[in-house]
Amino acid sequence: MPTLRLFAVYLLAAPFGAAGGPLVLVALAIVLLASAAGATDWLLAADGRRVRATRILASNKLSLGGWNPVQLQLENATPRVQRIKVRDLPPLAFGLDPPPAVFETTLQAGTTTTLHYHVKPPRRGDAAFGDVYLRVDGPLGLMRRAFRQRGTAQPVRVYPNLRDLRRYDLLVRRGLEARPVGRPVRIAGASTEFERVREYLPDDEFRHINWKATARRGQPMVNQYEAERSQNLVVLLDAGRAMAALAEPPTREDDARDAGLTKLDHALNAALLLAYVASQRGDRVALLAYTDQVRVFVPPQRGRRALLDTVQALYNLSSEPVEPDHGRALDFLAQRNLRRSLVVLFTDLADRESSAALAARLVRAARQHVVVCVTLGDPNVRRPAMRRPVDAASLYEKMAAQQLLDDRASVLAELAAHGVLTVDTDADKLNPRLIGTYLELKQRGRV
Repeated sequence: MPTLRLFAVYLLAAPFGAAGGPLVLVALAIVLLASAAGATDWLLAADGRRVRATRILASNKLSLGGWNPVQLQLENATPRVQRIKVRDLPPLAFGLDPPPAVFETTLQAGTTTTLHYHVKPPRRGDAAFGDVYLRVDGPLGLMRRAFRQRGTAQPVRVYPNLRDLRRYDLLVRRGLEARPVGRPVRIAGASTEFERVREYLPDDEFRHINWKATARRGQPMVNQYEAERSQNLVVLLDAGRAMAALAEPPTREDDARDAGLTKLDHALNAALLLAYVASQRGDRVALLAYTDQVRVFVPPQRGRRALLDTVQALYNLSSEPVEPDHGRALDFLAQRNLRRSLVVLFTDLADRESSAALAARLVRAARQHVVVCVTLGDPNVRRPAMRRPVDAASLYEKMAAQQLLDDRASVLAELAAHGVLTVDTDADKLNPRLIGTYLELKQRGRV
C-alpha cells in the first residue's frame, strides 16, 4: 500500500508535466524514480514478517459484564526501527476500552513493547479472538505492508462474573461478611458444637450469654459455637422467558452491544458466589437449572470440585422463550431423596396466576427444606409505576404497572407467611443480601 509520502513525490512531477516540452521528461524521470523507490521500499518492508505479536490473556475464562484485560506484546527482531500499526480482532459483540482495538507505535530494533486494552463480554458462552494483524512502513516511508500473525486466534469462554469471588474470599476465610453498609461483622456458627467464649456483640442472641463468665469478667460474655458443616445447598435456576428481561435500565454509556445484564445473568453470578461461599464453609452444593424441562443437574458435592462443576454448568446456560415448569423441577428434586437442605430458587414473579402456582409448590417444599425465593426487581415495571401520568395512555400504563407490583408484593407476602424466605432486591444489592441471608441461616442453625 503506498503512503502519502509516495503520493506527494508523484505530485511533484505534475507541474513539470503540465509545463510541456522538455520538462515532460523531468516529470517522467520523477515518476520512474519514485516508482523504483516505492518498489524497493516494498521489498525492504518484507522484514516486517520478523515483527512478532502475541496476545496475552490472564485466562481464557472471561468474566461476564466485567472489564477483562488484554495485552498485545510486540517484538521487533529486525535490525531497524519499525513503525507499526496493530489491529486485534476481539469478538464483535464485546465492548472495548479504548475502542477500537487498533494501536500505532514505533519499536526500536531488537526491543519489545506491550499494548493494553480491555474487553467487556455482554453474553456468556463460547467466543473467539481472531488473528492479530500488523501493518509496517518500509524504511523509506513510501510503502506499507500488512502481515497476518497466524496462530494468534484464540477461543475463550465467558463465565459468570468470577471477580466477586476474590472480593469475598478474605471475608469468608475470616468468617466475616460485608453488609450493604460496608461494615464487617463477625458471623459465627450456630450448632451445638462449642468453640469458645468471647465478648458479647450487638448481633449475638441472648440465649448464648455465658452468665458465669459474665460475672467473672464483669462484662457480657457469650458462648460461640462452630457452624454446622456438610449441609446441602441446592441452587434452583429458572431459565424461562421472564429471566431474559434486563435487570437494570441501560445507561447512556451503554451501546447497542452492551445494554445491560439480564435477570438470568445476575442470578448466575449470585448463584456462583453463593456456591463458593457454601463450599468454603464445608457445605455440599447442588445445582438444578430448568425451563419447561430440567436442563442441568449437578448432584451435591463439596469443596473445590463443587465450585468447578457449578461454573462449568453455568457458563453457557441461556434463557429460553418458554414458560418455566416449576413443578417438574421440584418433582425432579424430590426424586433425588435429598435430606433436609437449603433450597435457593432464583426466579421471576411474572403474573399472579403462575406466581400463585409456584407459591403453592414452594410452600409444600418448605415442609421438608428451608426454602429461599430470590427475585429481582423489574425496572421496566417500576419506572412506569413511579412516573407521573401526563395523559390517558400514561395513566393506564401507571395503573397496569402498579397492579403488577401489588400482585408481586401479595405473592411474596403469602410465601413469607407460610415459612418461605424471600429475597426481593435490585441487581446491585443482590450479592450482599443473598450471602447475608445464607450466613444468617447458618448462624441461627436453620440448616
